[in-house]
Amino acid sequence: MRRAAARWLLVALGGAALGVAALMPASGGAADSRPDAPVAQWRAWNLLVELHDLPRAYTCNELWYRFRDVLMAIGARPFPQVLPYRCGATAAVSTRSPSVQLQFQLPDPLPQSLSRYADVAVERSTVRLAPGKVPSFTAADCELLRQMNDKLLAALPVRVVGTLTCPAASSNERFALEVQALLPHS
Repeated sequence: MRRAAARWLLVALGGAALGVAALMPASGGAADSRPDAPVAQWRAWNLLVELHDLPRAYTCNELWYRFRDVLMAIGARPFPQVLPYRCGATAAVSTRSPSVQLQFQLPDPLPQSLSRYADVAVERSTVRLAPGKVPSFTAADCELLRQMNDKLLAALPVRVVGTLTCPAASSNERFALEVQALLPHS
């Protein structure tokens, strides 16, 4: 029995070593061989975002998708934890001032001198947060995005470009917010 367990462990460790070797770039371990390429480590975040006086009540499901989609758009590691509070399965039982607890990881830039500690290859990119660009967003989500900008994006190592202006509800204008972030290479 021990011999079979030892053999399984050797096979598993050998497979893991081959997997790591296959993922390492030919440059000897640096995240990117270009000298000016940004390098990063995953950094864990645990935030509570309290929303207030939204123009409509959001269900827990709607909040989960909108927050998850924004996190993924700005480069979060897959499968963030999004826990909405003070909401329900329908808008009728939800409030207009919910809270959302977020546990996720984002690439955190490292200086070139620490590139040996990088665990994610990244590129600087500008992301447009708008209906049609963020899968779950609709034209009625401008105020939600404004509060996400003030309470979530402001706490993160991303740079918001420009300002977000919410058009009047009767207007056909679209809203958008551009964010510069480090996005992991796929």
